Amino acid sequence: MDQKDQEEKLNAYYKLNRLHLQFAFWSSLAALATGLVILVIGVRLIFLGSAGLTGQLVTIGGVLTQFIGAGFFLLYSKNLKQLNVFYEKLIRHQDTLYAMGLATHHLPDDRKADAIDNVISMLLTRNEPKTPMSPEMMKVITDAMQAKRESKI
Repeated sequence: MDQKDQEEKLNAYYKLNRLHLQFAFWSSLAALATGLVILVIGVRLIFLGSAGLTGQLVTIGGVLTQFIGAGFFLLYSKNLKQLNVFYEKLIRHQDTLYAMGLATHHLPDDRKADAIDNVISMLLTRNEPKTPMSPEMMKVITDAMQAKRESKI
């Protein structure tokens, strides 16, 4: 699969998830608006005194609908966080494939092994530690990997 196909699939995934999130948002908003209307109608019925039990039941229904709408918004916010996490992982995967492609296909043969070692080192230490890795530490890791590879030969 080439890079253009991967970018198209990544964009399609992101668009689909955004569509789902937009639907969840508008559903939440509709539930809250409906609950508010029902709640206002119930309170109005209670204050007018025209329907005692009916007004109470409508008010309770409005409050319950408000809770349902709030639950929808809670799920929406969690889905939004998950979308961002998964999308970030897909971007990292895409970046990894780009790096490996560049290291294996676009460099002279005498530089490929070192480039691949550097890519592997960066992948292994991608998030650890949180501060950027010093060039000295990178050199130590690369030398250790190269020595290990040479000892197997």
